[in-house]
Amino acid sequence: LYVATERTSWIVFGLLMSAVGAVGVASFEPHVQDRVTAWLDPFAGWGEIAASEQMAKSLMAFGSGGTLGTGLGQGNSDLIGFAANSDFILATVGEELGLAGMMAVLLVYGLIVERGVRTALAARDPFGKLLAIGLSGSFAIQVFVVAGGVMGLIPLTGMTMPFLAQGGSSVIANWALVGILLRISDTARRPAPA
Repeated sequence: LYVATERTSWIVFGLLMSAVGAVGVASFEPHVQDRVTAWLDPFAGWGEIAASEQMAKSLMAFGSGGTLGTGLGQGNSDLIGFAANSDFILATVGEELGLAGMMAVLLVYGLIVERGVRTALAARDPFGKLLAIGLSGSFAIQVFVVAGGVMGLIPLTGMTMPFLAQGGSSVIANWALVGILLRISDTARRPAPA
């Protein structure tokens, strides 16, 4: 809505509604309360709350990776548990490739988002502009929510990391997203009809 109307009030209204919704869900849903508790103090509920134990193991995996990591296949991802290949695959990447590898992975995601935004700016038709910026924004939000949750910046959500985590529907959806962005980019770069 902000991109279409350029009214800052939509951003404020959206953030306010998101905050009210988050507080409402966190107040009544025990599963969300467990995730918020695990986020606030991941080592407090060790063994009692599954999310807390997963978060603590994820943070330890990042720490053991160091700057350059332990090497491909040399990580101890079985300590992360059942979600090492799905929800917490970023922790496995951080352990095996270290900080340098994590920065490279996040840079690739940032490059995909940047190219999507550039495609939106280059598109001549309004629908193409809105679709490209919407797809780029949803991809960026998905990366932020998953990476932020695994790194302990925000509570966990259980979403998949694009192109890394196992899950057929997520991979298909993200490749479709990239395909649509490529199509919009191709149309935007063709010469204007005379």
